Amino acid sequence: MRMLRRLRRIDEGAYQRAVSVGVPSLDPYTPKFVQATDNMAPWFLVAGTLAVSGNPRLRRTAMRALAAAGMANAASAAVKQVVRRPRPDSSAVPRARFPYRDYPSGSFPSGHTAAAVGFATGVGADAPRPLTALVGLLAGAVAVSRVHSGVHYPGDVLGGAAIGAGAALVARTLVPPRPELAFGARAVAAPDCNGDPEGSGVTVVLNPRAADGGMPTPHVADTTTRISRVLPRARIMTTTADDDMAEMMDTAARESRVLAVAGGDGTVNTAAQAALAHERPLLVLPDGTLNNFARTLGLDSVDRALEAYRDGRTARVDVGDVDGRIFLNTSSFGSYPRMVERRDRWAHRVGKWPAFALALLQDLVAVEPTPAMVDGRPTRVWWAFVGNCRYRTHARVPALRENLADSRLDVRVLEARSPFPRLRAIADVVAGHRALGGGYTERLAPHLSLRIAASPRLLAVDGEVVEGSSEVRFTKHPAALRVFVPAISSS
Repeated sequence: MRMLRRLRRIDEGAYQRAVSVGVPSLDPYTPKFVQATDNMAPWFLVAGTLAVSGNPRLRRTAMRALAAAGMANAASAAVKQVVRRPRPDSSAVPRARFPYRDYPSGSFPSGHTAAAVGFATGVGADAPRPLTALVGLLAGAVAVSRVHSGVHYPGDVLGGAAIGAGAALVARTLVPPRPELAFGARAVAAPDCNGDPEGSGVTVVLNPRAADGGMPTPHVADTTTRISRVLPRARIMTTTADDDMAEMMDTAARESRVLAVAGGDGTVNTAAQAALAHERPLLVLPDGTLNNFARTLGLDSVDRALEAYRDGRTARVDVGDVDGRIFLNTSSFGSYPRMVERRDRWAHRVGKWPAFALALLQDLVAVEPTPAMVDGRPTRVWWAFVGNCRYRTHARVPALRENLADSRLDVRVLEARSPFPRLRAIADVVAGHRALGGGYTERLAPHLSLRIAASPRLLAVDGEVVEGSSEVRFTKHPAALRVFVPAISSS
């Protein structure tokens, strides 16, 4: 107790010295700044800005930082109820304009500081340095303003900072940094491609998401402009609804030294087949709805992909094979291909994501399991994913990959179990490997055999639905495709 009283006297003395220091030009604004930081307002604003940036890495940063700020704020409120330290008397502080003495909560710790430090530390886990520095300065300003305006003792601020740092560590565990979002998944290093920096010998096939009969759209014009500005000598081919995509890609690959493709995962899949056939390096320009393969390579924008071409760094990645059709992300069977078909049928009327939600709802109500032989074992399958390389698990659905050259297939199967197959399927997804009876399984394998007796035998290959044969074999082509990557991603 004697040590506690001594620390309190030191803290109060530091408070008196701090509030006695005034900066006349800033004093009128300090209380306003204090008020502006109420209810975590600046952190919601920063997080919202990062979330709408379109950058997956920054969206994840925003989620982690906001979680840290929220946990820190809640923890500090709980500690206040236990400590119940009175707030300092701010009546002698000219720049204090708010009745802090009337606040029902205690002084220790500073909840505003806890939220600020939690948010800043959460951002600093994987954000770019300029952003980390900016948020750190803002958090520091919050901490200083709490004392300078007579709201808290310095010890309150230090206590809040400790709580914020602890909350950020918890948030980092829940939402860990994903280096592959910034730098791309690991791959096999390949020789640099010393092409013409202005794009001579490069053919870009652009598949516009909103193209209709070849009519140009503002989106297509913007992408074309960006490509032409960086690669003025590149040949740009824009597809139309009447074009044969595979034939167009084959021609482009045959007549160029580098094949570039601007579009979503389905378009990239077609381009990869042509690049493999003609042994051309593939430049992926993410210009679709999901861009899973480009994002896994670390190419989160068209501009970054063009920068990767200028750097000339390439790597080799694995390619999955399902009966002669390649896949770069996943192939699937069971209910998922039918859900994709329903989504595509409704997408032009309500939009792609609302159509996906409607298709999923119908899938949960009306779908029946598919009888199949998986590696010679009879079963009934709700859905199954076969991933090209090991995926991280996210709600039992493949998410991101750390390595694009591990020579393995990521096989995930949800089987129907009786009685109450739908309820047990939900339990299996939630419990995963811990589910009694093992209705959901995950494994890594070099190959997989599948036999589906009933028709139609639908397979989804990188999001595109195709008709499969009665006997299907999934295999791998290790390090088969050469692609452009950010300079730090290959190893």
